[in-house]
Amino acid sequence: MGKSKYYFVWIDGHKAGWLNQRAFLKNKISVVKKISLVNNPYYIFPTKDAINFATDSTGTVVNPNKVKASQDEVLSNSASEHKITFTYGKAHAHTVVEVRGDAQEGVGVADKPEQTGKSASSWFKHYRTSGNWGKGASYAPETKPHVLKSGSFKLKTYFYQPATLSQGRSQTGMVGPVPEGMTISNGSMYATMYKSPHNTRAHIVAYKLKNVPNRYIMQKLPWLPWGQFTRLASKIKISPYIKLGHGQAFSATHNYIYAIANDHLVRHSSQSEEIMQISKKDLQIKRIWTFKIWNRSAKDGRYMHNATFLNDNKFVAVYHSSTKHRFEYWKVTRHGDSWQPVEIGATKGEFMRNNSPVQGIAYDKKRAHIYLAFNDYLFKVNHDGMVLANGRFHTGREFEGICVNNSHLYAELAQRPELLHQKIK
Repeated sequence: MGKSKYYFVWIDGHKAGWLNQRAFLKNKISVVKKISLVNNPYYIFPTKDAINFATDSTGTVVNPNKVKASQDEVLSNSASEHKITFTYGKAHAHTVVEVRGDAQEGVGVADKPEQTGKSASSWFKHYRTSGNWGKGASYAPETKPHVLKSGSFKLKTYFYQPATLSQGRSQTGMVGPVPEGMTISNGSMYATMYKSPHNTRAHIVAYKLKNVPNRYIMQKLPWLPWGQFTRLASKIKISPYIKLGHGQAFSATHNYIYAIANDHLVRHSSQSEEIMQISKKDLQIKRIWTFKIWNRSAKDGRYMHNATFLNDNKFVAVYHSSTKHRFEYWKVTRHGDSWQPVEIGATKGEFMRNNSPVQGIAYDKKRAHIYLAFNDYLFKVNHDGMVLANGRFHTGREFEGICVNNSHLYAELAQRPELLHQKIK
């Protein structure tokens, strides 16, 4: 082989063969070029959140935490501009972090009248799986579809996804097996896949739905013959190991994917949250903004766990106050780099008496309806927060994201990752 170095490559359980080292991207750091932070004395931005990926001199992807930053954090308490340099070995990259000046940005008023809600109770820890999950040498594939029917809801299996798309043991290399969020846009499904639900970085996996032949074949990728594997796998895109937070404030517009990279363990807080604008082409973060939502002042902050983008300048989020027994719906609109919140509705009471968490939010723009997912429950509310419909499904599995696209409601179930859908009438 002379002076060239070759590596023997395995791809998702398949022996792909020898690959010349020159094929790998070496000494490269990809970062977000422009970051804009809302003025907030209660938040510090970690600059390494801007890293999409970094590679060493051999082309091996390295953990972003190993990259050196000229400034690890940026305070967001006053208007300023910071030029940050990232280095790893011979690789380097630069970004600019701007702190916006308006201290009143993000201050709104939570004063919408409460609509009457519904009260139910669910569970915190799943107690069932899709059927074959966890059986066999590596999560045996499913062979039967599901129908989730309750009230006006009738969701049917669209397709099962692979448990993992990489067998690597490292966090940067492992793709799956934990789904947390899902969205559909322009004929593609995008799913956030984690090694562990406690991670804040993960991979986005993109499937073109027209290239999914049937409900069952994609989950079998690790075991398919090489020719069939390459025909199917070549249509799947996987992002680098990027910052996505918990991955459930995840949605897409015609142009971009959006993730609000929040910490699902943080509640009733005045902290800012990061909006990641992600390219559909290469699944890398292109822009980062932060926003805050305060009710009148920092004493009454709203920290959002679930949100969905309506377009590139607007998203709807749901906030739950367990102390006030109130669900609030906020619409947040971008003007330039600023994001301004307005409360649009509220629901009285607790959807889940035991505080089982919201697992996803979807918005039907045609009908101005909001959908909320909980463990084994779906609710539909109108723009003001009045409950219009609800369903209970007894799956024992967690919903991991919902969305509305082209008059269809889509929902993702975990273990095994399973996409379901229904026509909205």
